[in-house]
Amino acid sequence: MSSSSSRASPSPRHIDDTRAIPHRGALMMLAGTIWQRELVEFAQRRRALIIKLVFPLLVAVPLVLSGAPTIYAAMALTMLAAIVGALGSGAVLTRERQSGLTLRYRTLPVTPGRLLIERLTTNGLIDFVQLVPVLLLIAVRHPSEFAWWPALLLSMAAVLLIGNLTGAVASTLSDSPGEVMLYVVIPLIPLLYLSGVFTPLEQPVLPVISRLLPFSYLYQALLGSLGGQPNLLPWETVLGGFGFLVGAIGLTGWFGRRVLESD
Repeated sequence: MSSSSSRASPSPRHIDDTRAIPHRGALMMLAGTIWQRELVEFAQRRRALIIKLVFPLLVAVPLVLSGAPTIYAAMALTMLAAIVGALGSGAVLTRERQSGLTLRYRTLPVTPGRLLIERLTTNGLIDFVQLVPVLLLIAVRHPSEFAWWPALLLSMAAVLLIGNLTGAVASTLSDSPGEVMLYVVIPLIPLLYLSGVFTPLEQPVLPVISRLLPFSYLYQALLGSLGGQPNLLPWETVLGGFGFLVGAIGLTGWFGRRVLESD
């Protein structure tokens, strides 16, 4: 009787192993679907979804449809794209660090660089969807400027991803979402100025500096798409936008450990 009971009852080691297997499986599932979780959360928050889609239109409609000078529309939309990704990413990652969710990410069987790339590219895609109504508005208003669309899409994607990376790095500097937003905005304003977004760059060295910043390519692409007079050709802006997009992905992977393992 005792031998039968011993055979029927699993050993403690066997119990621990069976419990560990689903745990590892759950971690693998979470690692493989983290981008899906981000998209599901975005879609489930309907009120926030509506606000995120309407807010850019409130900025764009008066500028695009009113016949305002193209430089003002391009300036406002460049600032909008630069700020949207950076502030959103910084605030979200700061709250996750406070709640301890970042610590759970460390247990996932995936490298920090890959995990951060997956998270920020998903966030950048969500930000891009947020700006799709604005892009459609520009296309309807200026259909003859289709030659600028590859440059506009690439440079927009690059700026959104770089903005998300900026917010992610800033989230490691403070536990306060408000302070993180300041850390994002303070360097962003002079970078936009050096990109020629606010005023034309007349000194010889400033145009060279502007070519080293992603915002200048988005600004030039918006000027061209809005029927303005950009200083770059469409193919030059395409190359710049593509280069910064690839560089942003590489930098995101490089900053993965700093962002996700910073206490």
